[in-house]
Amino acid sequence: MFHNDFLRYCSVVLLILGFAMTTVAQTTIWSVNFNNGCPDNCLATSYGGWTVINNDGGLNGGSSNNWFVSCAEEGVTPPGCGSTCVGDASLHIGADPGGGGDLGASFNETGAVNATFKTAVSPTISTVGFSTNTLAFDFIAFGSSSCADDRAQLRLSTDNGATWPVGFQYCLTSVCCGACNGYSQGQWTTYTLALPAAFNNNPNVRVGFNWRNNGNGSGTDPSVAIDDIRITTVSLPVQLLSFTAHAQKEDVRLNWSAASESKLSRYEVERSTEPKNFKKVGSVAARGMTSTSNIDYSFADPGALSSTIYYRLKMVDQNGNSNFTNILRVEPGATEALTLSAFSQSAYQNTVDLDLWAMDGMAANIEVRDMQGRLIISLPNQNLIPGQNPVRIDLSETAAGAYLLSVRSTRLPKGYEPVNIGRKFVLAH
Repeated sequence: MFHNDFLRYCSVVLLILGFAMTTVAQTTIWSVNFNNGCPDNCLATSYGGWTVINNDGGLNGGSSNNWFVSCAEEGVTPPGCGSTCVGDASLHIGADPGGGGDLGASFNETGAVNATFKTAVSPTISTVGFSTNTLAFDFIAFGSSSCADDRAQLRLSTDNGATWPVGFQYCLTSVCCGACNGYSQGQWTTYTLALPAAFNNNPNVRVGFNWRNNGNGSGTDPSVAIDDIRITTVSLPVQLLSFTAHAQKEDVRLNWSAASESKLSRYEVERSTEPKNFKKVGSVAARGMTSTSNIDYSFADPGALSSTIYYRLKMVDQNGNSNFTNILRVEPGATEALTLSAFSQSAYQNTVDLDLWAMDGMAANIEVRDMQGRLIISLPNQNLIPGQNPVRIDLSETAAGAYLLSVRSTRLPKGYEPVNIGRKFVLAH
């Protein structure tokens, strides 16, 4: 079993976004390089939370081709042509064992038995706090130019893979390496896509790669390989150090502090009655650095606290680029420093998602134990930022059964009482 060296640590992924937003032009939100050390025949489903949707757009034959992650198809820096294994693995389509197995990006199609309709799907990606996002990856794909048969397609989802809208599907075809005779591989190329607005500030993004061949016995085209996927964002010229919101009777006061502001235009205060669909309620002009000291801001929202309310800052530079802070929650009469507002299991039943809300910066111990009390997963002293802290726990290698989740607060700020949250759940693979 091979694991994603970027996404998995102690079987837990923390989707917690900090405050640092500096003058660097691009910030990487998420990336994956597929380097698992496997020479061949390692299925994509063995790699770091990736899954495969079968019969996606058609019916697989009895010996359909497979998505693999291995260096049987070497990842090559564009522009470059295909290579045998040197050590840079890629995600690619290869034949099943009866058709020769994983020989790199080369599929088998002797007839209907090899028909393949499969989509390789990434783990969930969070872009919370980020807009102006760009997806890029390196690929080879030389198939149907009309994207009808024997071809690869990029697909994107905004709702954790529940739907893959046609408007977010893109055919992949690269130029040939050598003569375009139907047998030459495609040339490694960098694909770049400015993500639509639906992918801004979204905790449920997924990237998919669909492969289809129709099993008509004419399979002369090499298949597809993907490597070095990354989602980046435009970084703003500001380093935000803190952002808090506190109730004062029926009013709410927001405070934030910045260490540097170069060519930042303003902060827009946004409010909502749910952690989405925010609307602007005020604006504060950026003052810029006048000394070596930090810059402190405050904003009063009078009479807002009739029920639970959510806030975030939209930071806008002088060129109109923008990014968001984390989301804060303010509740009337709230006294608990840490709460669990949502608990859900993925459609594939191999992960659980938590939504932890912290009143202030603190830490927490997160554990999963079986019903005999044996420790299954432990992640001690994890830093939580004020506001929303999405947490994903990967249980793909855990046996089916009943388990207990516990979240215990540590390193609490002065004035807060310890919190111990427990939840029983059933895992069914």
